[in-house]
Amino acid sequence: MLSNAVWLFFVVQLLAGCSIEAKLNRDYKGKSFSEVMAVKGAPTNIENLIGGGTLRTYQKRVMLKETPINTGQFQYDSFNAPKVLKSEITQFKVNDQGIVLEIKYSCEYSK
Repeated sequence: MLSNAVWLFFVVQLLAGCSIEAKLNRDYKGKSFSEVMAVKGAPTNIENLIGGGTLRTYQKRVMLKETPINTGQFQYDSFNAPKVLKSEITQFKVNDQGIVLEIKYSCEYSK
């Protein structure tokens, strides 16, 4: 069973994901994909879409280390959040003229 601290961590990350997607939309939606590439480099994957355009995907995986959890009280035993693999996927839907139409961001955690 997951502790309250772990649940809180997942809720915060879910909310952060929403704000990341909103920021990406403000920064890049309606702009040339070359602006994205100037900041992020080449995408990890490019798929051609039926009806024209492309879906350009960036995938980043990071292993987050085990982290001590402070309960705010004296404790004999230490409590640690387990190490997890964080996978971030950002997808840019780009039209044939190279303009960003839509951006999707997701973040998943696994052991």
